Amino acid sequence: MTSRLRKTALAVGLTAVASLSFPAVSAAAAPSSSDLAAVTCGNANWPHSNLDPGSGTISASSAPVRTGPYGACTLVGSYSQGVRVDYDCYSVNDYGNTWTYVRGPAGSGWIYDANLSNGGSSVRC
Repeated sequence: MTSRLRKTALAVGLTAVASLSFPAVSAAAAPSSSDLAAVTCGNANWPHSNLDPGSGTISASSAPVRTGPYGACTLVGSYSQGVRVDYDCYSVNDYGNTWTYVRGPAGSGWIYDANLSNGGSSVRC
């Protein structure tokens, strides 16, 4: 099984577990501002190493870069479509969404994998 398939299977499995454990909350839902207290943001809280020699490009018209792998984490910048970024690794958040830690010309941080041309890193943090 390729690392991309393992990543997808892991995300699907975590989504199913989250749905069973928290039936009132959609596993794919982004955290709202009321969920912010439950979200752990900040790079110190998501330790990682540069484990992935890969890179990719931004596929969305604009991809927010955040301090942690949640939409509710602090916005530290944004990349435009077509910009090439290097990958460190990916993480699966409590909602079953995968995010990749990227490094690029405008800085580093977490980007939601759906905003990356090849789905993000294939190496888990």
